[in-house]
Amino acid sequence: MAKPSSSNTILEERKDFMVSPFGDTKPTLRTAYFLKPTATSMEEPDLPSDSISPLPPQTLQRNNFPLKVSSMSWMHPQENWITWVSRMQSKHEAAWKKSGIDQAILSSTYQIKKCFELIIGLSEKWCTDTNTFVFPWGEATITLEDVIVLGGYSVLGSPVSCPVVNREWKVIEEKLMDARKEVVRSRARKACQGSWMKMFINGGSEIEHEAFLALWLSRLVFQNSSHVIRKEVFPIAIRLARGIPIALAPAVLASIYRDLSQLKRAIVAGNIESKLEFFSPFQLVQLWAWERFPILQPRPDVLNLGDPRSARWDKATISKVENVSLALDSAAESFLWRPYAKNLQNWSFPKFYRENEELVMADSGFDRHVESFIRCLRVSKIFGLDYMENYFPHRVAMQFGMDQDLPGRVTLDKTREIAWMNFNKPTSDTKFHIPSRLFESDVTTRYLKWWKQMVLCQNKKVSGSAQQQRSAKRSKPDLQASKGKQTNIDPDVPPPGFRPNMNESRISAEKDRPAAVEMFTGKNQQSFGNDVIANGDLPCQCQSNFASNTHDGTDRNMGPPSQSAQKISGSEATTGASGSAMDQMEVGQENRAGNMTSYRVGINGKAGEANAYKLDIAELENWIGLLERKVAKLKAARRLGAQV
Repeated sequence: MAKPSSSNTILEERKDFMVSPFGDTKPTLRTAYFLKPTATSMEEPDLPSDSISPLPPQTLQRNNFPLKVSSMSWMHPQENWITWVSRMQSKHEAAWKKSGIDQAILSSTYQIKKCFELIIGLSEKWCTDTNTFVFPWGEATITLEDVIVLGGYSVLGSPVSCPVVNREWKVIEEKLMDARKEVVRSRARKACQGSWMKMFINGGSEIEHEAFLALWLSRLVFQNSSHVIRKEVFPIAIRLARGIPIALAPAVLASIYRDLSQLKRAIVAGNIESKLEFFSPFQLVQLWAWERFPILQPRPDVLNLGDPRSARWDKATISKVENVSLALDSAAESFLWRPYAKNLQNWSFPKFYRENEELVMADSGFDRHVESFIRCLRVSKIFGLDYMENYFPHRVAMQFGMDQDLPGRVTLDKTREIAWMNFNKPTSDTKFHIPSRLFESDVTTRYLKWWKQMVLCQNKKVSGSAQQQRSAKRSKPDLQASKGKQTNIDPDVPPPGFRPNMNESRISAEKDRPAAVEMFTGKNQQSFGNDVIANGDLPCQCQSNFASNTHDGTDRNMGPPSQSAQKISGSEATTGASGSAMDQMEVGQENRAGNMTSYRVGINGKAGEANAYKLDIAELENWIGLLERKVAKLKAARRLGAQV
């Protein structure tokens, strides 16, 4: 088992054979930089069983499990809050910048419209073992870097568990406690956040700044089911008001990981009837997806100088994406590994983004920007007020401009105290490599091989489970057979490369969409679907079936064609999610009856199963023609979106 180095180094520098993550380039021997720990054998790292899309077949019958979300921390800014922020900024902006919360507080004044489908679609890809999203084309996740840039929180400073340490601070804490008791004695009968705001918003109180920060922390950073002013945040508010940094980013990220895992477990369970509550800032999950998946983006606003990054999505109109799951699975070549490295009008790059790669020597000292970057790269345990989660950046090294090797297994500390010591300790690297913001990362050849093997293995497991369910269905009396109708086509098994029975899995039309997952917030209600992947195909190798709006307002529609317009080439190798020739291709041969017989050829080149499907040749020719036109339009739309 690979373990973190005892010397506490974060980077590993060595020469290795590197290749594009799409596998479309020749291996090149060069010096590469990897995040530790890396594995020494392809047999060591396992791809967790609950991670690969599609979900186990029993979870795909969405109408069988009503999943109700009764509460989600998604606050829309109120006018009185925006006014209070503006007034407090004019007085205390210097302290906010010193403590590293100025961008986070300003971000709370923008409205991010909620997209339930995107949250659910991402949650389906979540792996609870690794705290990463696992797509057919690779792993990605929300990292501390994302929380710094999108949330405006800091990774530097004291832990959130820090106590009040001197008499002056204790006096202020007692005054905050007295104010809280007064609110509890009011008609609200609890430490209501609205009553707290009314008590302090008009100014005049000597503890107004601390009270303001206590509300911000309770409502937007550490919200819980009671929706009250939390006593636990008073020590944090007192420190922040004095310009003392607190590492809020790890706590925020840990809460997001916790809630994503809770949501994923509920989806997998399939029979959840109890209502779920989530209190992490889930808008960061949505912003993360918008920044990295261009096909899911609404039209962003132009930033003004000094605006936080989240301001570009203020009140953005949600793009129509009919099948979020398929869009995510098909995003191999369009996914932005480093979206914050791109030029953006009025956007100031994080200070650890450099035009050219640099080697910073430890003896000269790391500034706070480099130190922040280092903490984003360290495998660690992160925690909030009452939760703790694993943080594995070495599994998504390309998000930091590093190269990706096999991720090593990690055993982390179980106590908050030791976890914080390890997170906060200085690195032992004598020199630290900072990549150019323009650098395009690669993967080792063994990583690419391992990934393909793991994905194929997982999909075989899912396919086998799906086949068992279909066998169970076929054992039941067939109504059509009882009527004397004969067919050589199993209605539950699609031809290789085609999507499964549309009545079971497709969500392409509103009238056919099953009420699967119900999200309740006030009067809002949404339902969602997912796609079944059969016959061992990778999810990204299935026919695209989604629609969205480009930034110029035109529709991108990859929906199913009519039955009279269906064709697939019998001898062409289909391009897969990696951008190279698909590992599995289907070779069609005309039989004597003029129909198409489809044979599966595995990656070893040997003929696999030889299932025959009677498909009309003319219809198949029309099908492939339509797909080619739609793909061309999609590529054009992507290019247009990249120019906006």
